[in-house]
Parts: sequence; structure tokens; C-alpha cells
Amino acid sequence: MTRWSLLLATACVLVLGVASVGLAAPPHHFTDSIDYSDEAPCTGFNDVFVGHLDVSGVTTFDKQGNRVREVFHYSGWETNSRSDRPSVSITAKRNFTEIFDWTTGILTDVGNVYTQTAPGQGVLFHDVGFISFGDPVTIHGPHDVFDQGQAAFCNALLAVS
Repeated sequence: MTRWSLLLATACVLVLGVASVGLAAPPHHFTDSIDYSDEAPCTGFNDVFVGHLDVSGVTTFDKQGNRVREVFHYSGWETNSRSDRPSVSITAKRNFTEIFDWTTGILTDVGNVYTQTAPGQGVLFHDVGFISFGDPVTIHGPHDVFDQGQAAFCNALLAVS
């Protein structure tokens, strides 16, 4: 009887193993953290920035093992300072999700990519909501950094000077 149970169990495992070949590969979960720093030019000074992002995510695969979709969750901060007056600094909060669809090649950001506030001045700039980098780019919500680029940071540092 024990052999029969073992044989039946082995057969079930083999059948399930063969059946699972047609299914997608299991998703891959990951975590990481990123520290970064650099400088960018503003008129009359440089924006000296340092930041940190905690990242977690998942990659999903098709039946052939090709990547189908990657989802990244970011949370962190970025501090920007004036090169000529280092005591003038601002710190942005970041908490967003980035989705990359490997079948379409479209990258989408959802959430709070940047929110920069200053005491007594409120919001200096923010990049929040939904933005999809397809053709055409689809935007919902204010995306100051996307629209203004480095000028958003430069203008915010000027505002708090």
C-alpha cells in the first residue's frame, strides 16, 4: 500500500510538472535601495542634490520565460542645495509606482514622483498623478518636473533663498 501511495504521489507530481510547463514562469520579487548624488546647472549656481530611494517590485514572465511586465515601488527623498549658499536647501518627498510593459515598451509612473514644499510657501513644485510615456505621452495631474525639467528645482531653490 505504501508503494502504491508513493507511486501515485510521484505520478501526480510529474503530471503537475508537465502541465506547468505551459504556464508562465513564476514572478520574480525584488528589493533594493539606491543612493544618488550629482549637480545640475542653474543660473548663477548649481543645484547640488542627494537622494535615497527604497525600491521593491515584481517582474512577471510569459510561457517562454520572457519578461512581460515590471512593477517598481519607490519611496524616498531628495535634498537640493544651492552650491553658492549650501544652507539654502529643500527636501522633496517621493512615493510612486513605475510600470514597464515589455510587450508595448510603455513606461508609466503613478503617484508622487516629487513633492517639494517649503514652510510658509506651500508647494514649490510637484510631479504627481499619472504619466505614461507612450506615443503620445498621456498626463493626468501636475507634472512640473516633466514640464519644466531642471528649472523646477532651480526656481524652488530661488524661492527659498
